Amino acid sequence: MNQGKIWRVVKPTVGVPLFLAAVAVSSFTVHYQILTHTTWVPAFLQGGNKAKATAAADAPTTVATAPSAQKQ
Repeated sequence: MNQGKIWRVVKPTVGVPLFLAAVAVSSFTVHYQILTHTTWVPAFLQGGNKAKATAAADAPTTVATAPSAQKQ
């Protein structure tokens, strides 16, 4: 372990939780910035095209019927 001497300065009971807290805070910050500064991530999380496709499928459709090809 090349960084083993750090524990002579900082106790592991302080250093490890501090490191994990820093990782958690930076991760939440990055994810928050992505959610608030992009348009495609919130749309993706809301379903995006799937919601539009469902709305289109629920719309009433009319089917044109072809005239009968048989003559009587």
